[in-house]
Amino acid sequence: MIWFLAQYSSPYSPEYIKRIESKAENFETLFYFLLLLSIFLVFLIVYQFIRLKKLSVRSPLDNRYKTNIDSPKTKSVTPDEQSPRKATPVPKEVKVVSPINRDNHPKQSDLPDPGLIYKYSVHGDSPEKIITIGQKEGTIKTYSTEISDHHLTIMIRSINKSNSRDIYDLPDKIVEEYIIDFRRGNKIIYMLPGVTAIEEMGARMRVYIKSTPDASGDPSYADINPQQPIRFRLGDRLTQDGKFRASFFEFHFYTKDFETATKSGIPCIEKQFFLKLYKIYPGYDTASQNEDGLFPMIDPFAKA
Repeated sequence: MIWFLAQYSSPYSPEYIKRIESKAENFETLFYFLLLLSIFLVFLIVYQFIRLKKLSVRSPLDNRYKTNIDSPKTKSVTPDEQSPRKATPVPKEVKVVSPINRDNHPKQSDLPDPGLIYKYSVHGDSPEKIITIGQKEGTIKTYSTEISDHHLTIMIRSINKSNSRDIYDLPDKIVEEYIIDFRRGNKIIYMLPGVTAIEEMGARMRVYIKSTPDASGDPSYADINPQQPIRFRLGDRLTQDGKFRASFFEFHFYTKDFETATKSGIPCIEKQFFLKLYKIYPGYDTASQNEDGLFPMIDPFAKA
């Protein structure tokens, strides 16, 4: 009996040692299992983190393979919501137009009237004169939509060579001679004195005012009578038969003699040049002045 108790009471008995070793083996197995499980979980967490990082930087084309987590849930649609809704009208763009300052615009009193005559002369001090018919610029301003600036330019130059002669070889009377250049900036038709044909003017035309024809072959006249002037019609559009489609301005150009004397007392015949506004067809539409201050012409085909 004593021996039996001594076996179990000894801390170094074989059964006790076996139990300790068995527990140690179980504990070691559990420790390694938990260690491996922890390592696996760490790798799993790292892998998921890397995967989410890659998904967040994918291109939009790759997003078609990804579930949209933030997409709204499908909800049931009531019959009232199924009925077509009225389209919300898109507000129209409001165009802010600054008020037109008409203080600087021409008035009706500034418009030229048919029958108005402009007179010009070329003196010895200024042997050249330039006349311009235009829209808002020039010697004669029409303020018409049918006329453009520099529509017709007339350049008058004196060609008298008596000043270069010897003082003892001067004539008894000096008759001034002139070159007149006509230049157009838009459509013009014209008719020369003594001619019945109406022609469309080219870019330039030259006329001489002298008693003998010029060697160049350009038209030459001793003078231009008011009854047979050079006729000009200015407008915007021509038809195929050479007539203005809607409206035009007609000017007559002619000359008159006047006598004067040189400083040495020799009689001299000079020319005065006249430009008459003969006709405005069909007339200004004074009730339709545009934003630029210009006046259109009355529509000749409009019904009264």
